[in-house]
Amino acid sequence: MFCQYCGSALDEGARFCRSCGKPVPGPATAPQIAAQHPVEVLRHHVHLLGILWLAYGALRIMMAVWILAFSHYFLPAMQDVLSRSNSPFPLPIADFLRTVYAVSAVYGVLTGSFAIYAGYALMQRKRIARAMVIVAAFVCVISFPFGTAVAIYTLIKLMPENAARDYKQLVTPS
Repeated sequence: MFCQYCGSALDEGARFCRSCGKPVPGPATAPQIAAQHPVEVLRHHVHLLGILWLAYGALRIMMAVWILAFSHYFLPAMQDVLSRSNSPFPLPIADFLRTVYAVSAVYGVLTGSFAIYAGYALMQRKRIARAMVIVAAFVCVISFPFGTAVAIYTLIKLMPENAARDYKQLVTPS
C-alpha cells in the first residue's frame, strides 16, 4: 500500500505516513444503518394498507354504480335488438342478466362499504381494524387483480402472530 499524498510505501497497519506525516485513510466501512423497530415497520404498512383499502372500497362502489348504469341503459338496447331480429330467443336473457347485475351491484356496494370502513378504522388504528381488514381480505381475494393484490398484501403483513402483537402496540386508546 502507498501513501495517497506522497506515494511512499506504507507499513502494514500504519496510521500515518513516515515520509509526509499525513494520516492514512482506513478501510472504507459501510455506513451503519440502524434496523427499525418492528412496530415502526408495521406502522408504515398499516398506514399504506389503510389507504389501499379506502381506494379499493371506492373502486368497488364505482364499479357497482357502473354495473347498474350498464344494466339500465345497455340491457334494454340489447333486448330491443334481439326482439327486432327474426331469430327466436326462447330464454328471457335480459331479465336474468338484470337480476345478476343487480345482485352483483349490491355485493359491490356492500363489500366496498365494508372495505372503506375497514380502511378508515385501520387509518385510525382502532382495535377491531386488524380483524376487519383480514375478513375483508378473505372476502375480496377473489376480486382479481386489485382485490387479490390488496388481500394478499394484507394477509402477509397483518396475519402473522407477531403482527397481532405489534398491532396491539399501535392501537390508539378509545
